[in-house]
Amino acid sequence: MKKAFSLFLCISCFSISMHAQWIWDRNKLEEIKKEIHSFTYANAYRQLIDDAEKAMEAPFYSVTFKQKAAPGKDPHDYVSLSRYFWPDPRKENGLPYIYRDGESNPELENYDRIPLGEMAGNVTTLSLAWYYSGEERYARKAVKLLRVWFLDKKTRMNPNLNYAQFVPGTQGDSGRPSGLIDSYSFVTMLNAVKLLEGSRSYTAQDRSGLEKWFSCFAAWWQNSDLGKVERTQGNNHGTTYDMQLTVFLLFCGDTVTARQLINEFPARRLYKQIQPDGSQPRELHRTLAFHYSVYNLQFFVDMCAIARNQGIELCKATSPDGRNVCKAVDFLTPYLGKDVSAWPYKQISGWEDSLQALCKQLYRMADIAPSREDYLKLYKQYSKQGLNDRNRLLYGAPDPIRDAFSYVDKQLKYASLCTDSIISTSPKKGAVIPRCLNKDGSLRLVNPADWCSGFFPGSLWMAYHYTKDDALKELAIRYTEPVKKAKDHVFSHDTGFKVFCSSGNAYKETRSDEYREVVLKAAHSLASRYNPHLKVIRSWDFNRHKWQYPVIIDNMMNLELLFEASLLTGDKTFYDIANAHATTTLENHFRTDYSSWHVVDYDTISGKARLKQTHQGYDDSSAWARGQSWALYGFAMSYRYTKNKKYLRQAQHIAEFIFTHPNLPSDFIPYWDFNDPKIPDSPRDASAACICASALYEMATYDSNRKEQYVTWADRILASLLQNYLVEEGKDKGFLLLHSVGNMPSKDEIDVPISYADYYFLEALLRRDSL
Repeated sequence: MKKAFSLFLCISCFSISMHAQWIWDRNKLEEIKKEIHSFTYANAYRQLIDDAEKAMEAPFYSVTFKQKAAPGKDPHDYVSLSRYFWPDPRKENGLPYIYRDGESNPELENYDRIPLGEMAGNVTTLSLAWYYSGEERYARKAVKLLRVWFLDKKTRMNPNLNYAQFVPGTQGDSGRPSGLIDSYSFVTMLNAVKLLEGSRSYTAQDRSGLEKWFSCFAAWWQNSDLGKVERTQGNNHGTTYDMQLTVFLLFCGDTVTARQLINEFPARRLYKQIQPDGSQPRELHRTLAFHYSVYNLQFFVDMCAIARNQGIELCKATSPDGRNVCKAVDFLTPYLGKDVSAWPYKQISGWEDSLQALCKQLYRMADIAPSREDYLKLYKQYSKQGLNDRNRLLYGAPDPIRDAFSYVDKQLKYASLCTDSIISTSPKKGAVIPRCLNKDGSLRLVNPADWCSGFFPGSLWMAYHYTKDDALKELAIRYTEPVKKAKDHVFSHDTGFKVFCSSGNAYKETRSDEYREVVLKAAHSLASRYNPHLKVIRSWDFNRHKWQYPVIIDNMMNLELLFEASLLTGDKTFYDIANAHATTTLENHFRTDYSSWHVVDYDTISGKARLKQTHQGYDDSSAWARGQSWALYGFAMSYRYTKNKKYLRQAQHIAEFIFTHPNLPSDFIPYWDFNDPKIPDSPRDASAACICASALYEMATYDSNRKEQYVTWADRILASLLQNYLVEEGKDKGFLLLHSVGNMPSKDEIDVPISYADYYFLEALLRRDSL
């Protein structure tokens, strides 16, 4: 037996404090707490607080509240019905109940299993919410729930599971050994209760009362007939028996018996349940073989975490023929990313959910077995964990912004290769900058005169800013070079888009006089389109038969070029032009609800607005989504340079319009137009979402009262984009985001990747990272 396994004790450097955790790592929780408002954890934290608020409204639970009497007549006994047993319709009294595989009997709700789960879940949620927020009211409610279920004489549960998963009419209505799994939610709950030790609401009396209760419960587990039978099980039931009992013993202070269970675990569970090839035969015979293999693996990982927090490296325990926890993991990982047909055993449903359950364990194993760097790599490759997933708060998580830029680095380089391929095989004169994908999936390149020409080089500069990858800098220089000629484009209001997004970002990174001069020349070109009588910059020169002096809401974005030129030169003329344009736009471009028209045409003689229309929205009265985002961003940016509070107020009103609109989807990626009658069967516009997110992060730095709201809205956008809108690496010609809309009325660029979506996505990521 001594040669069967080897455990590595670290007792000399390990001490168990009063705040020790078992499944969770307290040091990790403290690290997370310090970073709780970072983008890595903020979404999960907000979800936790939302869940806690719901738990605050939940009722108290007690086994004495059950609708049906306990078989033993003591209302304090826990009772649960075996899920798939139903009354026998051939019998007047329905007894004994008969088995109907896969059909849950609704009588389950008449007993205690659901209340137990809800009580334990709410205690866990509230305890975590208290720990991370410091709000004592969460702790108070958690403690009251514990008192009602475990401590109050009138309502407390007897410390046994004598009637767990009973089948009416059989075995004297006594419980079954498998019923011991009902209390597994106590394991997580007790880890959360340990966090309450720093709370005023959790008294010494509460603590001693709970410890006494679980001491009695642990004794029942060890001495009852049901417990003795369950202990002999050779599958996940045996594993969960050891897991639960270990935690109960640790909670009530019996570390000697708990450590004995841990030390016996390899020989009794791991080496008997795991084969040398890593398979778990007792789980593979099930119709959900992959699910149950992962399910049992979770308990192995839980036990490894408990052992490590006791100074025992259980994950290193290995039998002479190579059986260990890592082997069990390695048996399953080859099926990640594959169809269920690749799995040689039965898995009749839930394949994708089971793969994601495995990913969760991979992340934990990467921490428990740090030498296995491949586990974290596999997790990052295949996990679809949402940014609001609570596991992030329990076990930590990779920085999604760092991971995003790692992806961006590869994708932008691929985009350049795709561009080179087109230029070399089917060149179009002057077309050298990626703009979007065509309907057929081909790459559309444009020349420097195109209003989108500055976005791809700008994206390269922002990616370089984060990664400091010199290869990206070289590409940024290369793609900025041809767009520099746009500095002389007096025919375009989009000089800001073209030059400031490219050479402007280049100047920020390099402080090169060359880029500075390009920016200044472009500012002069843009200023030449200003009409001092109308106090606005002309947008378009076409359709002169229709418009006298058209100004589009998009033009707010180009003011940044003028404001920056004023700062660079000290020439107030640029500032005055930009400020005047913003003021005139504020006065004429908005409806009473703060939505914006796309086009306002001015009478060149009277100076008044003569037409208010759309060119790219659904109709003249609709709120074109990207137009609203241009307005939001434009006025937030104008406040940055002027500190004129009316601009900030305008941005605030626009934000309220957008983010309280009934047609805004729950993921905050808007439909291309808020008033399209085809909603919800209408295309989304990720580009509008990106522009909004970037603007909101800027606004959060200006308004402390609304900061939390703005960051929350923007975080939801970024989370949605990262989880559901990213292009698969190495696909779609190197673009970053799917599902943008360019010009719906012209039926062009509908539901495709577009360069300006990528640009403002990167800017939003950088702004979030700097908060």
